[in-house]
Amino acid sequence: MRFWTLLVNYEAAEAQGYIDKVVSLLREVDVRRVRRKDLDWARLLEIDLELAPRRCPPAAPEPLSGNAVYSGWLRDPCLDRIHSALRDDALVVDPLAAAAVGEFSYAAIGAQGATAATDHYATHPVYYRQGEQGRWIVANDLRLVLAAPDMAVAIDRRACREFLTHTVMVNENELGNGATFFSSVRKLEPGAALEIARDGRSHEIVRRPPGAALPHAVRVASTRQDYVEAFKEVFGQCVRDRMAASPTGLLLSGGIDSSAVLGAALSAGASPPFCVSVAFDDPHLVMSQDDKLVTSLFEACDLPHRIVYADGILRLPTIDDASAYVDGPDSAANPLVKEACAAALRQRGISLVMTGEGGDVVLGEAMHEFIVDGIRESDGMAGVHRYLSRHLGLRPGSRAYCRKLLEAALPYFGHRALRAEARSDARASLPGYLMPALREAESQFRSERGHGRTDRPPSFAPRRFRYVAHRYMHGMLFPRASYFDTLNVQCLNSHPFLDPRMMAFALSCPPHMHHDYFELDRANPYASAKMLARLAYRHELPPAVCAKTHKTSYAGMARRMFHNSGRALYALAAQPMLLEQWGLVDQKTFRRHLCAYIAATEDPNANLGINYHYIRGVCDLEVWLRRFCGTRAEIDAQLAFRPLRALA
Repeated sequence: MRFWTLLVNYEAAEAQGYIDKVVSLLREVDVRRVRRKDLDWARLLEIDLELAPRRCPPAAPEPLSGNAVYSGWLRDPCLDRIHSALRDDALVVDPLAAAAVGEFSYAAIGAQGATAATDHYATHPVYYRQGEQGRWIVANDLRLVLAAPDMAVAIDRRACREFLTHTVMVNENELGNGATFFSSVRKLEPGAALEIARDGRSHEIVRRPPGAALPHAVRVASTRQDYVEAFKEVFGQCVRDRMAASPTGLLLSGGIDSSAVLGAALSAGASPPFCVSVAFDDPHLVMSQDDKLVTSLFEACDLPHRIVYADGILRLPTIDDASAYVDGPDSAANPLVKEACAAALRQRGISLVMTGEGGDVVLGEAMHEFIVDGIRESDGMAGVHRYLSRHLGLRPGSRAYCRKLLEAALPYFGHRALRAEARSDARASLPGYLMPALREAESQFRSERGHGRTDRPPSFAPRRFRYVAHRYMHGMLFPRASYFDTLNVQCLNSHPFLDPRMMAFALSCPPHMHHDYFELDRANPYASAKMLARLAYRHELPPAVCAKTHKTSYAGMARRMFHNSGRALYALAAQPMLLEQWGLVDQKTFRRHLCAYIAATEDPNANLGINYHYIRGVCDLEVWLRRFCGTRAEIDAQLAFRPLRALA
């Protein structure tokens, strides 16, 4: 993995003190090389390391050739060439000037100033802090910013309030406007570049338009088969680029999304990727895995693989579980399972692992109610009537039927209805253990979201969406999910479905093409969704995979995690809580709710509901605050890089 730091206007002694501090944070891991570039006003530090136990002390820093550093990979559209930091390729192109496509972070120093940038989706996040006297520190890992000797670590209480009322609990959106959980640190938003003047007194954040051009096959497609071929062309290129960047792995769940990534990799004719899957021995967790489908894939496609049996780590992290992610609680579904998978990949020498992340949106899942305008375009109003009456179950002449009929004929009304739904207050009421200050904050956050944020992410669609479902898809892509930055801290995750070329494809393809809409079963819409991916790789994948009818449910896994963590959670709530001291949580009421919830998880069929997210949010945030509200020495201990643990 590669990490880098940009220092602007730090004195030589201060910069050396910072570098010494960073080296001390890396004392437990295997540092392969350190490079540095020193100018009189700016410095670059580049570190290549492996999250494995340290084998020998790192060598003295080497001089960095050139004035730029980067992580990840990118495609130069002019030279048609892949540049990969994973192979230690020299970067001979300016990704900002060339409108490069990839998953990367980047920093450079020039005659006029310094620049830092992230890719179109901030797959590799970039954090920065502006200090006094024109000082700046920019890095692709928050720990490297917090390590600055002049950095006073102050937690942003507004971020904590927003976390408890909005982010991972309900809409799963990251903090807005580049905020972090630390008041003096910001994060670059997707597709943004930070330009810092040489004196450090002025700066500008520049939005970069996405540079993904649609291939000819997409522009001329008209039938579903045309779109299947166009999908294969675009998605295949996205997967091939990633396989060219590094020895590649795949997190294979057996679902349509990750199986489509496998299908594209197999169709490329290269060696199949090393696959890691999660499974459970517990028969009560049968609905939280696709072990039979995964096994059939391993056998039919002769895949190198590793199955991580996660029964022993189905619990929530405690304060004793060191976390590599420090920008608030790690909001991954199971951070311990994530680490176990990363360790399995490291043991095989895999530096980049592909995922099916974003497939639900790009492949049109859960949007069967928003495709009536596309059905009218393909099948006329008679087709719309058939779909509404037979498949959505709307009675002709009813208010709902007439509304959908109007939306099909005049999509403007569909766009307006979707905007109204996004602004609606149809959300769970806050639980009683959240204090009045949080309820007031929740109303403020809701008002801000209703009026829109000033800093908007780049759009991959025109201002006027041709189809209502395109607006829905774009709204699901931006803002990003809150857990997205947690994916890369232990192993570089790569997301072909979130490639800008796939986003451009998704927002140009008529959304109803993803659905076998005249075969829709309202009780199980998944079975007739994601048709382009199902049809694209029928020859590469076993029939059972392409014909998968039910979506995997992780509710059983979440219930078991909470049940296994009951004793630790109660012990956490029995001690004086920082959240109560801050006036955010009524600890007595929360402890009562927590006990009732722990008891309810004794039932293997218990439905956790929305309360699971609120209770887990309180527990996760309390644990995180106890880590970062200590002395500077205690905080530095939390910033240390540690080897991956083989937990399963």
